[in-house]
Amino acid sequence: MRFDRAEVQRVMPNDSFYFSIIRDPATLAESAFSYYRSITPAFRNAPSLQSFLESPERFYKAGIRGNHYAKNLQWFDFGLPPVSDADSLASALDTLDQTFSMVLVAEHFDESMVLLREALCWPEEAITSFIHNGRAAEDVPKLSPAQSQRLRLWNDLDWALYVHINRSFWQRVRAFGVARMESEVSRLRQRREEASRRCLQGGGPIPAPAITDGRLRPFQPPGRARIMGYQLRPGLSGEERERCAQMATPELQYKDILDRWQFGNGTGME
Repeated sequence: MRFDRAEVQRVMPNDSFYFSIIRDPATLAESAFSYYRSITPAFRNAPSLQSFLESPERFYKAGIRGNHYAKNLQWFDFGLPPVSDADSLASALDTLDQTFSMVLVAEHFDESMVLLREALCWPEEAITSFIHNGRAAEDVPKLSPAQSQRLRLWNDLDWALYVHINRSFWQRVRAFGVARMESEVSRLRQRREEASRRCLQGGGPIPAPAITDGRLRPFQPPGRARIMGYQLRPGLSGEERERCAQMATPELQYKDILDRWQFGNGTGME
């Protein structure tokens, strides 16, 4: 969804804890080029990412359906307004800070989860998770420094957002305690490794065609992006299998589970 606080507040309590996550605009843009290429005219019309980078204005036209994926995607998703100068940029970022109690950083996901757990008083086991929506390693191109710089310049508002959030993120880490953070991250990674060995066939992600259970097979976007998923290890007991399946279930199927919990056997959309 594109965040709209006024709309969200119509159905959420006034004391709701809003949090989200950001990612380096360079790697996000490369991922978006692969994942959304079939539905984004600016990407679809470019022969390659390098061609797009050499002249993005040649392919990008604002306002065309689907092109919001091609420029400042995170700024759009946060529902932030257009900016014309440094003052309006600062005002937009200040509004974001007032709205969101915490914004996580994808490149420091484990540290982010430790901070989130602390803020929400969750137990340690609540943040043990498996990575979803990852591509096969050979499908992820390594960006050159020049390409990363071009992508950040093209997504200038996303880069301003990322720099701003990173600053406050590391302030939180220092307040939490650097040594304490290192200890908790180490425990989190150990729990994830143990869960992978206990739950997963092969101990990690596998290509989607190799996953026999359709409920665990991730959506494959049209194009070249191959999204990895998980196969549960045979022989798991009922309770343990359910716990492992919850961590291994892709987001679309997990949404279906939440719909059934909320609405019963239907989706509530009839």
